[in-house]
Amino acid sequence: MSFVCEKVGSEESAKYAMAGVNDFIRIRNSQPNDLISEKLSPPGYHFMHANLQNSAEEVKKFKVRKDDVWVVSFPKCGTTWTQEMVWQICNNLDYEKGNTIPLHHRYTYFDIGTYAPERANFDSIDAMPSPRLFKSHFPAPLLPYDIWTVKSKIIYVARNIKDVVVSFYHHFTGHKESQRTMLDILDNFLADCVLFSPYDSHIIDFWNMRNDENILFLAYEEMKKDLKDVIKRTADFLGKSYNDEEISALVEHLSFDKMSKNEATNRINEIKGYHKIMKTEMAENFKFIRKGKVGSYREEMTQEMAERCDTWIRERLEKNKIDPEVLDIFIPFK
Repeated sequence: MSFVCEKVGSEESAKYAMAGVNDFIRIRNSQPNDLISEKLSPPGYHFMHANLQNSAEEVKKFKVRKDDVWVVSFPKCGTTWTQEMVWQICNNLDYEKGNTIPLHHRYTYFDIGTYAPERANFDSIDAMPSPRLFKSHFPAPLLPYDIWTVKSKIIYVARNIKDVVVSFYHHFTGHKESQRTMLDILDNFLADCVLFSPYDSHIIDFWNMRNDENILFLAYEEMKKDLKDVIKRTADFLGKSYNDEEISALVEHLSFDKMSKNEATNRINEIKGYHKIMKTEMAENFKFIRKGKVGSYREEMTQEMAERCDTWIRERLEKNKIDPEVLDIFIPFK
């Protein structure tokens, strides 16, 4: 058994419960792939749904293919935006097809099976035709072992900590059954007690692998600043080529206005339908794609909360010997 698990006690779980998720473990991979072990942060535990322990070994042994494409991120870092960009690039800019098939049907959300009480069954994924597109929030040490051997392509997207905290807050409190305050979410976040945390090692591990041939490291902020350039680099990474007119059309398709109104990406009616079936309530103003801004934390965080984030991330970066000024070029933590 290469995974070491610690069950989070019921009292602590209740403290960190969010939007119906209330059973957690801390899990650590004691035997990561030797190809990446030297690039990973010091071994530590990841805060995950407790049911992962039923399928962790199966996740590790999942058979990956060379032509698989993975979009990986810490949650609320621009995953949906990046997925749509990658799907369109991989599918010859087929807007008509993309607009009629929900994004989550065009990707396999690799992590979702690990939420099930029983051991996750990956047979159906294994039977899918190539090329397969995956979405995952798993940190590098918990991803399938084969990824680092087969070297499937990974597009990793990161985002500054303060906007992630705000987005986390709105995502999980968009459900009426969750009454967490912004301060609650921040406390959980800085205690490494939100799903898939710690946030810093999640990003740092992929930052350390950014020059590997199968890794493309992106930042939400650079996508907002120069999406055309990001599209060109992503297309080149995926072995695709588009002219300036085609790239400009994709930039327009990926605009916040278009993405937020696209049911295939924003999923408003679908999510409301899900909650109706599951007999849970959801706030009427819930939006999967909410604001799409850089620096929106300034509108909602107190100065004290923002300073706590700044202090926390800089201490973590210094501890892992990552120069904050270098990483600031890609992810402005200031």
